[in-house]
Parts: sequence; C-alpha cells; structure tokens
Amino acid sequence: MLHRALLAILLVSVPILGCTQAATPAPAQEEAAPPIEGVWRITEIVTTGANAATNSSPQPSLVIFTRGHYSYLSVNGTAARPEFAAAKDPAKLTDAEKIARFEQWNPFGANSGTYDLNGTTLTRRPIVAKNVTVMTTNPPIVAEFTLNGDTLVLITKSAEGQPASETRTTLTRVA
Repeated sequence: MLHRALLAILLVSVPILGCTQAATPAPAQEEAAPPIEGVWRITEIVTTGANAATNSSPQPSLVIFTRGHYSYLSVNGTAARPEFAAAKDPAKLTDAEKIARFEQWNPFGANSGTYDLNGTTLTRRPIVAKNVTVMTTNPPIVAEFTLNGDTLVLITKSAEGQPASETRTTLTRVA
C-alpha cells in the first residue's frame, strides 16, 4: 500500500520537478477517403451495342459512397414517372389501378450495400434492393471508373454470354 502511495506522489510530482512526461504516440493517421466518396447525381447514360442509346436528360437520382457503403437510387428513363388517380376503394384496387401503380413504381431503381475499390475497379455488393435479383446477383456489380474533378464515369460491360455492350454512366458530384 505504501508503494502505491509513493508511486502516486512521484507521478504527480514529475511535471512539477521539471521532468517531461513520455511522449504520447500520435493517433494513427486516418486513411484518406476514397476519391469517389461523396454524393452524386446521374447526368448522362450512354449504352453501346445492340440496344444503343444515349440519355442526356436522366430523371432524378442520388448516389452516395461513404466509408465502404453505398446507396444508389434512380428513376430510370427519360420521362417523369406517370401519375395516377386516387383509388376509388384503396382496399380493393381494380386491375387498371394496379397497373397504373406498377407503371409508376417500375422505373424506380434502388439498391444499397458495400463497395470496394481496387485500382480503377469499383465492386458493389448489394445488401438491400427494390428488386430481389439485384440483391442475389452473383458475381457482384463490377464497373471500371474514371474520375476527373467532380465527374465520375462508371463503365459496365455486358455479362459473359450476352451480346457485347457497354454502359457509361456519368455522375456529377453534388457534395
């Protein structure tokens, strides 16, 4: 007990006696954020191959990359989603009312999960998605990317065994 008391006095008096404390190691330097980390919106989609198309006026989207996770939300297509009238009886939708709701829901895409970068390859692994097949895709979603300032281009190629095509999705940084 006496030893502990003397040690406590010594530890308190060391700074008073002009001795310096042992240097505390500097906190580990945080890794730099990946260059794609941030909030983006889709500004153009160009597809080559059999179903070639260019969409220079994509509908609203929000793509977020942060600390190994991502969220990808978009309204696919060049036109706003169709509106529908209120149901006559919300508990018993008619076939026409169901179709109208499906037509509004169908162009919306959503998936979130984890991602990693390896050089210029972006690999996304969906955890949750609007469409179950997106969540169960094996292999994961892989794209090459280029980054020039606030412009990110994701380049995806058709799967093996499918007709050759490439989609270039251009995103612009929002934040």
